[in-house]
Parts: sequence; C-alpha cells; structure tokens
Amino acid sequence: MLTGNKGEWSEFYTFVKLLGDGKIYAADKDLNRNENLFYVILKIIRGDKEDFEYVRNNKITVQKTNGEIISEIPISDLINFSKEFYEAISKGDVGKRAFELPFTKSVLEKLHTNSLSDERKETSDIRIIIHDPITQHEPLLGFSIKSYIGSKPTLFNASKSSNIIFQVTPQINEEESIKLNALETYGARIKWLRENGYVLKFLKLNSEIFKTNLELIDSKMPEILSHLILMSFNNGLTKLSDLTYAIGFENPCNYNIGLNSNFYKYKIKRLLVDASLGMKAASLWTGDFNVTGGYIIVKRDGELLCFHIYNWNDFQEYLFTHTKIDFPDSKPSRCDYGRILNHNEVNELSGSFIKLNFQIRFI
Repeated sequence: MLTGNKGEWSEFYTFVKLLGDGKIYAADKDLNRNENLFYVILKIIRGDKEDFEYVRNNKITVQKTNGEIISEIPISDLINFSKEFYEAISKGDVGKRAFELPFTKSVLEKLHTNSLSDERKETSDIRIIIHDPITQHEPLLGFSIKSYIGSKPTLFNASKSSNIIFQVTPQINEEESIKLNALETYGARIKWLRENGYVLKFLKLNSEIFKTNLELIDSKMPEILSHLILMSFNNGLTKLSDLTYAIGFENPCNYNIGLNSNFYKYKIKRLLVDASLGMKAASLWTGDFNVTGGYIIVKRDGELLCFHIYNWNDFQEYLFTHTKIDFPDSKPSRCDYGRILNHNEVNELSGSFIKLNFQIRFI
C-alpha cells in the first residue's frame, strides 16, 4: 500500500483533479482566480518505468507513447474521486508523517501507476500538454506543484551548503566560546552576543557553488542575502517584503535609492523566481529554468490555480508578498549552524565566527 505525506498526496491529487477538470485557471498576485485566463488540459505525461500518456477528450485514455491504448476511464470517475481524495488528505497527518489512503488503490490501478509522483520527471512535478489561448500552440510544459493543504510549503530548502559565515568581533576567547556554545539554542547565543556588544559581519558563504549561484543572479546577491538573514535574526522580521523594505533604508550596497527605490525589491524578486524554478544551494545553477510552465498552487480548499509566463508579473509579486524567512533544524546532522567557531573550522587565519542558515517558506 502506498504511503505519503500531505505534500506527496497533494501531487497525486493535482494529477487526478487536472484530468477531471480539464482546465486550470491562472492566479493573480493575491492567489485569486483570474476568470479571464485559463488553460485547457489536453494531455498529461507521467511515468514509473516508462511514460504513459493520459489523453483527455470525452473520457480519459491511458496509452503508451506509441499510441497503444491501455485503458479508458470516464471523466466523472476522476471528478468524484478528486473530491473524495481532497477530503481524505485534508484530514491526514500534518507535516512529514506518511499515511495511507486505502481507497486510492482502485484509481491507481485504473491509471496504471504505482507512484504518487512522476518518477521520470527532472525538476518539474508534472508534465502537461495544454492549449495555449494566446499563441494557439499546444506546448509540453513542466510545472512545479506547491500545496497549502497541511503545513505551508517551502520555496527554498536549507542544507549545510546554504550556511552563511559571519565573523564575530571582537574575538571571543576559548573559555567564553565553550560557555556560549553550552547555551541550549542558537537564538540564546545570538541574543547574548547582541546584548554584550558583539557585532556579526558577513565573511563568506559556506559553499562556493552557492556563492556562484547567487552571483549569477546578481554580483551583490551574497552580500544582500547575508544582510537580510542577519537582519531577520537581529530584528525578528520574517516576511520577505518587510525585510526588503527595511534593507532599503539601510542600503548596504550604496545604491542610488533616491533615483530608483526598487533596487532591493527587484533583486530579491529575482532570487525568489530563480529559487522557485530550480536554483538550489548545492547544485550548480546555470540560469536555465527546469520548470518550463510555471507553478501550480493547491489552495487550502483544494482549488488549483497556476502562474504561467503570461502572468509573470503577478507570479513575481505573489512570491515577494507571500514568502518569509524561516530557520531550519540547526543540529549537526542537518544544517549545523549557530555555534561559535574558531578560525580553523572556517579555514581562516584568526578570529571567531558563526554560521547562520535560513529557508524560504510560503505564508
């Protein structure tokens, strides 16, 4: 029996609901339906060991890529199933805990799949051939799926590669470092440093790959991001829009804010878009979007909406106003940050240092 958490079940729910509905509406910047723009679903391509095509006409035809028909399913079956499915996953366990949905066995058999996700995908979560009402073309597009059923999804996931190294001044002696690291949380350590007059100054990124990825987006992005993360730790701000507004006042990069006040907002939007379409901390980012179609959002009430290239401005504004900085697990086995480090631990000649980390989550 297949098991999955809410995010994994939501991915399969999206697949079934799209086949049942036959179209998906575009979203505006506030995640409301744009009644004037929708895309007709012609076919979904999905596979385990091989690709199958799920063709939508007056019924769903499951076929191999050579056209051989495997089975046919009434659309009404999928519409009814998607409603039942939503009710089941919305009541399932929150978080990463996996659970079973025994009643899904029959539809999995009808759809000739034994997986909740497209196992032959690259970065996109679902591959769809749509009818494009603007160009009148029928492109194959890859979409990423983010679900609000359950816990809020992440946009950028943390890892040891996303650690940011700051120098602590003045230098902390070894005895004080031991006492400080004995404090229970990284929050308590940072609070102690702040209350005792210590200053954190951005030194470098833990990963050269992550540094390169950020510099590809903008040469100043490592400094901008580090300032933003430090501001969040110090001031308690979490929303990206609030942090960007605050960093504009401080203007650490000395841009001509008087002439153009959008420097930081534009650059943070670029970071969010690239993160949403494939940029990660540990993999070299070339700037080529692996998600060619855009984003599909599963709203809390089960409605599906999408952001596509034609509502690009709405997509950027949605990311900017609906994301926040979140702090991941600091355990050494996970992200390993928040401890006072000596110079040998960060390959420097002298000094005291600390690593901070972050993830970006939808709100």
